[in-house]
Amino acid sequence: MKEEEINDTELVELQERVKENKTIKRRTLDMDDGGKVVNWFERIVQIVDTYGIKTIALTFLLITSFIGLVMFANAIENQQVIEKWLSNDNTTHTIGADIRKEINPKVIKTMTKLLYKMEADRVSILEMHNGKENPTALPFTYCDMTYEETKDRIPYISEEYVDLNMSKFTFPSYLYDHRYFIGSVEEIYSIDKKLAMRLDANNVKYCGIILIRTNIDIGFLMLSYMEIPNKSNDLILAELSYYVQEIGTYLDYAKQVEIKNNKK
Repeated sequence: MKEEEINDTELVELQERVKENKTIKRRTLDMDDGGKVVNWFERIVQIVDTYGIKTIALTFLLITSFIGLVMFANAIENQQVIEKWLSNDNTTHTIGADIRKEINPKVIKTMTKLLYKMEADRVSILEMHNGKENPTALPFTYCDMTYEETKDRIPYISEEYVDLNMSKFTFPSYLYDHRYFIGSVEEIYSIDKKLAMRLDANNVKYCGIILIRTNIDIGFLMLSYMEIPNKSNDLILAELSYYVQEIGTYLDYAKQVEIKNNKK
């Protein structure tokens, strides 16, 4: 009889545990994937009961204030970086503009000497620049005729050589490989028909063109004639090679900054 009472007691306890388990199960949320999540509302109530609403509010305020300060500090730092970059960019532009003013008369003087020494009709400089890019940020290379000196009564053509997209011409690639070209416009037709047609339209019959290269490729120095000259190709090449070194130094920003700093 006693053993049966004990068993009855254990049975009652077991039933109570089952009821308790069912209550716990009702306090969980079943997810679509079969997992279970604790009811967050009950957790929040427990936290409020444990720590009090004032303590929780103060903690939340401190956390949000800290996050706000960090974001504010980052914003100030980023602003300072941007301002420094803009300042450096403006300084570089100002220095470059000053250098350009200083070298302009020197470049023109050098070109004039070459013009009359070689009895040419025109001496010109085409400088390369990157003005645009494709959607992948790959730049297009352009060139402008930035300097031009001509004999008396020879018309200027520099306005016709502005923002030339070099991707449309094959002659630059020839100069990158060979460094110079000396010959007739008829010979250029076999290298670059588009350029030859331009030169023909400008009444150019013969020319010498050399790459202006220091540590980088800067552009091209061009000597042109409206008739076949009585100068040998060797002489034209020798004079172009001599004067392009001087002009290259003038047009190299880094070298001019170095010269400017050495004068201080």
